[in-house]
Amino acid sequence: MRVCSSSFFLARNPASVPIGRQRLGRLIKQWGVRTDDDSSLAMNTVISELVTNAVRHTTGAMLTVGVHANLDLRRLIIEVYDGSQALPRHQVSGPDEETGRGMFLVERLALTHGAEHTTRGKKVWAEVSLPEQPLTRRRLLVHPRRAARAVARRLSGRRRPPIHPPAPAAPRAR
Repeated sequence: MRVCSSSFFLARNPASVPIGRQRLGRLIKQWGVRTDDDSSLAMNTVISELVTNAVRHTTGAMLTVGVHANLDLRRLIIEVYDGSQALPRHQVSGPDEETGRGMFLVERLALTHGAEHTTRGKKVWAEVSLPEQPLTRRRLLVHPRRAARAVARRLSGRRRPPIHPPAPAAPRAR
């Protein structure tokens, strides 16, 4: 199983939102994780919204961001830890309001998401789908049977089904 995990700290400051996106991008690149337009959009939006919510709605000087990638399952989990016990909640926003849509965006872009209390505050997390990852030389050497099955799947055209079934499509207007 190919799993990568890391964490980093951010100052509780609005300037930390783009820094969080940059740090996430560097980690993903360092780990050799392949992304596509959909996964990049989801990752960047999710980390932006989670960090923004933590900056706006908590106290304390620092935030911790945890990033965990399971390349075999094609999943990326982004966690933001802060010192507040107040869990995020959906807000009803009017069409002219500039705030209040963050958790709605996370809900739509993530496969699953949640929030839970920790001993020092809370953790808010979201799981994002990654595209199929290329076979690496290490994977071929360490897990030859698993790699052979992956090659056979690719050659046969079969895809691994997603862990979470996609939401039903909305009816089209005629």
